[in-house]
Amino acid sequence: MSIPQKKGSMGRRLLRIGLPVCLVLAGVAGFYYFKSQEVKMKRKPPEKQAAFVETMTLEPGRFQTYVHAMGTVMPDRQIMLKAKVSGEVRFVSDNFVQGGVMKKGETLLLLEDSDYKIEVQKAQSALDKALSDLAIEQGSQLIAKEELKLINQVSTGEMTETDLALRKPQLAQANAGVKNARADLEKATLNLSRTKIMVPFNALVLEKKVDFGSLVTTQGEIATLVDVDGFRVDALVPPDRLTSLSINENTGSQATIHSQYSEASWQGRLVRTTGKITSKSRMAGVIIHVSDPLGLTGRDKRPQLLLDDYVDVRIMGRLLENVFSIPRSVLRDANTVWVYRSGVLDIKTVSLAWKEKDRVFIESGISPGDEVVTSDLPAPVKGMALQRESGAQQ
Repeated sequence: MSIPQKKGSMGRRLLRIGLPVCLVLAGVAGFYYFKSQEVKMKRKPPEKQAAFVETMTLEPGRFQTYVHAMGTVMPDRQIMLKAKVSGEVRFVSDNFVQGGVMKKGETLLLLEDSDYKIEVQKAQSALDKALSDLAIEQGSQLIAKEELKLINQVSTGEMTETDLALRKPQLAQANAGVKNARADLEKATLNLSRTKIMVPFNALVLEKKVDFGSLVTTQGEIATLVDVDGFRVDALVPPDRLTSLSINENTGSQATIHSQYSEASWQGRLVRTTGKITSKSRMAGVIIHVSDPLGLTGRDKRPQLLLDDYVDVRIMGRLLENVFSIPRSVLRDANTVWVYRSGVLDIKTVSLAWKEKDRVFIESGISPGDEVVTSDLPAPVKGMALQRESGAQQ
């Protein structure tokens, strides 16, 4: 009976060992089975994408350059008009108001002139008396000559013709009296004329100091006047631009002035430099003359150019031959441009002939017919694929 017990025990032992082994083998077999049934995803290489760009075709040409600057409108001639005589103001011109424009020779003020007329009459009387005294002395001199001649005829001894005997000192004194009286008359007449105060040039009344009834003293301030025949614009330009400009009183470079308060513009001429460089900005000062800034002689109804206005100035520079003109935004870092060539990007280094605010001019580095890329690219690399905005890739 013991033998059957051993056989049952051995069977159970084999079952305990074999069952896990069978389960493991079944799991492995299932894993490989399902592994073999897995759908495999094959990755395709990315297609090469071409960036869309806009281009412009370049051709050499002849271009006029300009120097851009900022400036301030200033009076070319300004005076403080003062009285040369004193007196009460008895007349004031209707145009003598702040901001009024007056013509050269126009009467500005008239001062009370009664006292000065009296002085002229007194001076005239003094001159008449001096002339009478001179005539009397001239007659006395003739008499003295005749008396001396008669004395020498009847006398045994001859008398010498001395200056005193001929009354020459008295005659000189009489002549001096006439000259002095004439000078007094001229002075009195001049003072009388100075009671009429006239405008010395075509002027803008910048400031009015007196009015009707005011008492004006000698050297008293009457008005501040500005010449309206021409203003000047004080502008600052880079010193290296001066060689490209013509600076002359008559034939200087033409300049266009644009006001910041209106769309009007004025024409001027570069007449001279200030002769120095500013200490802060290290810019060269230039002076631009603007004729008829108030439009008084012209037929157009343009606005007046105002003093102290801050203006944009565009000065005509030298003429460039056989260069390429591109917008400044198309010039890339390190003086390079992007060129579209047969569907790929080419990066060219160029040499510049001139730079302006909005444009640059290229003298070498590109060829006629090159198509320059005007669009921005996030990561430009030479040889990258490009496609024009119009469509077909080249």
